[in-house]
Amino acid sequence: MTKLEGRVAIVTGAAYGERAALGAEYAKALAQEGAAVVCADLNDCSDLVADIKDAGGKALATMTDVRDEAQIRDMVEVTKEEFGRIDILVNNAAIGSNIPPVPVTEMTVETWDELMAVNLRGPFLCVKAVTPIMQKQNYGKIINIGSTTMMSGLTNRLHYTTAKGGILAMTRSLATELGPDGIRVNNVAYGLVTSRLNEEELNTTERGQKMLEARALRQHVRAEDLTGTLIYLASSDSDHMTGQTLVVDGGGILY
Repeated sequence: MTKLEGRVAIVTGAAYGERAALGAEYAKALAQEGAAVVCADLNDCSDLVADIKDAGGKALATMTDVRDEAQIRDMVEVTKEEFGRIDILVNNAAIGSNIPPVPVTEMTVETWDELMAVNLRGPFLCVKAVTPIMQKQNYGKIINIGSTTMMSGLTNRLHYTTAKGGILAMTRSLATELGPDGIRVNNVAYGLVTSRLNEEELNTTERGQKMLEARALRQHVRAEDLTGTLIYLASSDSDHMTGQTLVVDGGGILY
């Protein structure tokens, strides 16, 4: 039997994209393990859902802006109507660290607020919406997607790093608050993920080589390399684990 047979998962930020498409990889991995997956994104997830169904899985696409509480409530209602329950929430939707660098003295309030609305308010609103359902079930898995930048301190992207630090604090606080309801809350922190857009730089430039050499395992980390940790946190294998952060970056950060 697959690890997640009979479970229902929501993955935010799930659409295919030009970069690592982490959310899409998460959704496919969850479906391969037997979960019915709701693929939520501002962009169209119909291609992803078609791929999951072609592989024998169950999936549903929703157009959802995680900044909007009403849209999140709609996403949750659609999930309940289609699949009857919600067992897993993957808070993946985010403005990524590939944004242009900007010194704190030049960062506008609008830039700060825009990122916080997606990267911090979005996960909060998703947790708020799914928690009552998980409480009734006395079971749930909330998996937040963090970043090693919250440990290393990424230069000139204060808003991004601060938001990921907030995700770490949110994970710990929610774990203690929701633990009595059988809800586990954990965090995955990953470093630089190799995609088709940055692979050439990592392989051919001095800067790229230094980044790889900073890892204990001098290897690329690709989107599919993150799914094993995700499945572990989503499955019953980690039922006695909550409030934790697992770093998946080839040993660049020893946490």
